[in-house]
Amino acid sequence: MLRSLLPRMLRTPARFTGVASGSGVKVTVGITSHNEAERIGRCLDSVLAQTLGAEHIEVLVVDDGSKDSTVTVARSYAGKAGWGGFHVIQHRGTGSPSKGRNTVLDAATGEYVFFVDADDYLGPEALEAMLRAARKQAADIVIGRYVGVNRSAPNVLEPRGKQPAQDYHSGWLNSLHVQKLFRTEYLRALPYRFNESLIYASDHPFMIAAFLHTDSVALVDDVDCYFITLEEPDAGHRVHVSRAQIAASQQLRFLHDCFGIMALARGQGGDLAKRAGRMRADYWNRLLKLHVPILILRKDDDAAVVELAEQALAMAEMYGARTSRARLVEDASRVLVSLDSGDAELIRQTAQDVRDAVAG
Repeated sequence: MLRSLLPRMLRTPARFTGVASGSGVKVTVGITSHNEAERIGRCLDSVLAQTLGAEHIEVLVVDDGSKDSTVTVARSYAGKAGWGGFHVIQHRGTGSPSKGRNTVLDAATGEYVFFVDADDYLGPEALEAMLRAARKQAADIVIGRYVGVNRSAPNVLEPRGKQPAQDYHSGWLNSLHVQKLFRTEYLRALPYRFNESLIYASDHPFMIAAFLHTDSVALVDDVDCYFITLEEPDAGHRVHVSRAQIAASQQLRFLHDCFGIMALARGQGGDLAKRAGRMRADYWNRLLKLHVPILILRKDDDAAVVELAEQALAMAEMYGARTSRARLVEDASRVLVSLDSGDAELIRQTAQDVRDAVAG
């Protein structure tokens, strides 16, 4: 899904004095759904309750082959407000939100796009607060504060020292979920779209591309913006992909896209290459300290643990985690060494120790 890298656009972002300036659709809320009849109403109610005002909001619901009444429930909201636009789009089931997100990206008419999963929901001030931040800082991306519901929340860590929050720092990689506010023209100029063949972690390469090429990221940390949920699966509701038992080779396929994006950027030279180099080291530390241990601890048996370790090691060899320039921190190095042992018990215990250290 990689396209040839586009040159970074030279632009002077428009400056605005407040959220109320201008008219028409300011934000397209793109909701992807699959068998969410019991939850999509909560999601759409939260969009209906936005302080921004429905006339400034376009709603695009893209359904991934639901077999329940998700589409019927969604369509019932078309007349509940004076929306700037309201559309429900259906396509055949793919097992991934990527096709739906690409549809949103193609169809959005708003100045900004906000991606939402149908089982999550927004805080009432979310869109207004994030839009205000986007305009005040001329930001391509706005990260609103997440609230975890039955799960942890992926909030951005603060930069160290006196570094401005909008400049790239490793804390950005703590928030690789795509549920953020993006300037629409910026997204369409990116050299990457959602890879519709990925069934796991398709957010990661998209956010790597977005963070790599941005000039400005704004944070909204004083408003509860996005309630990210994890609920027990029920009849007809698929197991959350992060908890599904997926073959390791499929589970880690997203890394080819992530490191491919960074490799292409490094080949461009200049500041972009420097950022890509920093990002690659930071991303390996995140993967080995957080992501890989979590995946290991979710595996049911020793054979699955060893298989995942072998696949992760292959990625480490291919994409430079074992070179002297990788700059791995101690915990990341410990995990990498354990993966090479082939000992499921050691791999699992190291993963647990590192997760406990990070949580502590």
